[in-house]
Amino acid sequence: MEMSFKGKVLIFGILIWTMFGRVSQAQEENFIAVSIYNFTRYIDWPTGDAGDFTIDIIGHKSVYDKLKEMVAGRKVGNQIIVVRYLESTNNITQSQILFVGFWQSKDMAKVLDKVGSSHTLLISEKDGLIDVGAGINFVIRNSVIKFEIKKSNIQKYGLSVGEGLLNLAYKSY
Repeated sequence: MEMSFKGKVLIFGILIWTMFGRVSQAQEENFIAVSIYNFTRYIDWPTGDAGDFTIDIIGHKSVYDKLKEMVAGRKVGNQIIVVRYLESTNNITQSQILFVGFWQSKDMAKVLDKVGSSHTLLISEKDGLIDVGAGINFVIRNSVIKFEIKKSNIQKYGLSVGEGLLNLAYKSY
């Protein structure tokens, strides 16, 4: 049975929509991974933290994959960057950066409890999490990925943020 012209147009439209949806998601993952790495240049952690510079990713495996590939062999100061993927909030240990993916954001209270008062930059990607405790939060505005910063949330973990990053933010509180 031959497909009608309308059927062909519908299938072509779905194919195009699927392709652009994937490109958009890939662009989002790349933007987040690049941003997380670049944040290391604008945030100061207390001196004396020995060992590796650890970035933990929870709930967003594709960001983990991109970031791990991007930072291979790179350092923050004298510390080698190590990227770890955490299956759940139960696996949270000490790290310099913790990125909480959208689907894990429902457990933000548990994340905050696990992070405690450690020197951790907490990054999220869901509207409203900047008000709950994230230092940096990715948001989508007018179909563009941006980030907002709450300086006091960063400072409460003993970190300082450079003015350059505050100026790059979509919103700074």
